[in-house]
Amino acid sequence: MIRAIVLSAALVTGLAGLAGPAQTQQVARIDLVSELKALCEDDDASACTRLGDRLLEGNGIGRDDALGVATLGKACQLGDMPGCTMTGFAYGKGQGVAQSADIARAYYAYACHGGEATGCSNLGLAYINGVGVPKNDAHAAALFERACTNDSTAGCANLGASYSLGRGVPRDHRRAARLFRQACEADDQHACYNLGVLYRDGLGLRRDYTRAIALFEPSCEAKDPSACGNLANMIDDGRGAARDRQRALDLHDEACGLGEAESCFTLGRAYQTGNGRKRDDDRAIVLLERSLALDPKTPSAGHAAKALALSRSAIADRSTPPSKNDEPADRTADEE
Repeated sequence: MIRAIVLSAALVTGLAGLAGPAQTQQVARIDLVSELKALCEDDDASACTRLGDRLLEGNGIGRDDALGVATLGKACQLGDMPGCTMTGFAYGKGQGVAQSADIARAYYAYACHGGEATGCSNLGLAYINGVGVPKNDAHAAALFERACTNDSTAGCANLGASYSLGRGVPRDHRRAARLFRQACEADDQHACYNLGVLYRDGLGLRRDYTRAIALFEPSCEAKDPSACGNLANMIDDGRGAARDRQRALDLHDEACGLGEAESCFTLGRAYQTGNGRKRDDDRAIVLLERSLALDPKTPSAGHAAKALALSRSAIADRSTPPSKNDEPADRTADEE
């Protein structure tokens, strides 16, 4: 079984829809790099955030991670809360600065306190994962709710995950479904995937395999490994779509490449047994080893280890020269 509900790590990476100070409305009309530089030099906080974003992305200007983070830091100091969240994101990734979960958490907390919803959602993720702070599911759920209330799509998706998993709040699949649908309609692919899981399993919703397939497909196209793996399983079983072994294995191949251990195992077994793929023990070994390396505690880990031993044994048997006892007997006179 491929992992089900996932948290949405959608961080501030683009600036569409982010509100800046009232005096910087001209930036929405004039977004040229030269104008942004001039405005940022004049301490226009929103312009600094937009310029920092462009420097990190190499959008209309040569990419410069260190300068981009410094520019975002200036935006934060000038009071632009999205700039604070983006600075925290850079520290969390170690982009342009030395990676520091503690500094990232501090920026997220400052942004959240300043009313920036995505900062609250990102801070909640830190508490869920225990990154830079002690794990605290209840505090994380409260931060996700605050973010969702303030129109953070990721916050709503993560609050839905908290309710679906019963982390920090009582488990409530119906409420989770409403939150996932809200975030999915705002184009959060993690939320769409999670909503698909609820439809597939009939949790808080009437089971609907066709709807689950329709939700998994765009999430898979967005390179979500769990979506690709679960989509593959459903197509292989003929649930919600016509059974198609070859397409299922192609999807498992994609999911494996994206880091889904269970898909690597399934594909490895296909090569080992010749079920849907031409038998190839060498390829099977590579995939089974990858499955175990990605997640040694995966539900299929025990089966993967046994299958790996079988393929290694098969290759060893091929490479071992026959002994004299295995050589064919001399031909008789009748055979000549």
